[in-house]
Amino acid sequence: MRKLLNIIDSVNGWIGEKLKFVCLFLIVVVCAEVMMRYVFNSPTSQLPVIQTWTGTAFYALAFGYVHKLKGHVRVDVLYSKFTDRGKAITDIVLWFLFFLPAIGYLTYVAFNWAVYAWRTNEMSMMTYWYPPLAPVRTILFIGMALFFLQGVATLIRDIYFVARSEQL
Repeated sequence: MRKLLNIIDSVNGWIGEKLKFVCLFLIVVVCAEVMMRYVFNSPTSQLPVIQTWTGTAFYALAFGYVHKLKGHVRVDVLYSKFTDRGKAITDIVLWFLFFLPAIGYLTYVAFNWAVYAWRTNEMSMMTYWYPPLAPVRTILFIGMALFFLQGVATLIRDIYFVARSEQL
C-alpha cells in the first residue's frame, strides 16, 4: 500500500515541479500576444488559443500537486483547533461528502469529453484556426484523474491514522 501511495505522491510531485516550465511558457506566450497586439498592432488568432490551453494544462495538472501539499483553501476557523485525529476524521467525512461526488464527477465528465473529442475529431470554434480539442481535453482528464488519485491517497492515509494513530 505504501508503495502505491508513494507512486501517486511521486507522480504528482514530479508533475508539480515540471509545471514551472509550463508557467514560464505561458508568460512568454502572454507577453508575445500583448506585444503583437499593442506594439505591432497585429493580433494573432493562435496565441489566445495557446494561452487558454496552456493555462488549462497548468491549472489542471497542478490540482493533484497542490492537494499533495495541502495547499487548497480551507476554512480553518474550527479545523485548526481540532486534534490531529479530529482533523483526520473531519477530512474523511468531508472527502465522502464533497470530494468524492465533486471530483469524481468532474473526472468522469472530463474522461467523456476527451473520448468524445478524439472520436469526433472535435475542433475549437474559438477562432477560424479550428484547432483540435482532443489534446487539451485529454490533459484536463489527466489532471482531474491525478487530483482524484491524490485525494484517494490522502483518504487512505487519514483512515490509517484514525485506525492506528500513526502516519502511513
